[in-house]
Amino acid sequence: MEIPSGAVLVDTRPRAAYEAGHLPGARHLDLSAPRLRLREEAELKALEAGLTELFQELGLKSPVVLYDEGLTSRLCRTAFFLGLGGLEVELWTEGWEAHASEREEPKPQRSDTIARLRRDWLLTAQEAASHPLLLDVRSPEEYQGKVHPPCCPRGGRIPGSRNAPLELFLEPDKVLGRLGLEPGQEVGLYCHSGARSAVAFFVLRSLGVRARNYLGSMHEWLQEGLPTEP
Repeated sequence: MEIPSGAVLVDTRPRAAYEAGHLPGARHLDLSAPRLRLREEAELKALEAGLTELFQELGLKSPVVLYDEGLTSRLCRTAFFLGLGGLEVELWTEGWEAHASEREEPKPQRSDTIARLRRDWLLTAQEAASHPLLLDVRSPEEYQGKVHPPCCPRGGRIPGSRNAPLELFLEPDKVLGRLGLEPGQEVGLYCHSGARSAVAFFVLRSLGVRARNYLGSMHEWLQEGLPTEP
């Protein structure tokens, strides 16, 4: 992969792996864990303000190249947050390993980057509920309500959604045909926490599909007491 001129590098691997050796100048950042309620305009504004502070603290500015050991949900959810805030992001999933020998953590200068949410990347719960083509990228067992994480009070799915397990997206040359999608089409995505759906988001975006990610996904949906099937 050819790194764009002036790109900021972000390592999304676990902290121990980063400290054992990372690319020169790379910041460490893993946004796979935060769970946010994003239903009201004030909450979206708070996210925008939080991303602005994060961008400035880490000296982030476009373009940003994020790397990890493959197309992980950790990589994609972190990249989704940065891209949602308006940064130009690229994913680097292999070929960087031989250059990851730096152990000293950089001390970046603060940037003046201001986050501006890309609303065409994001679905709120209300928008997900009314989206005409909403894909659930969890396993069939989760989709059918047979299993659910311990943090959720029950299983189920968003009414009207279709199941498209994450495994389908790991063969990008086949995914559009299997799902009956076309470039230019808009698709909504969700999973449990917006991580697996972030992987599907970047795959579909790379294929020209106007994907949008419901970042709160089933974790938020169930916490809010919204209706489910079955």
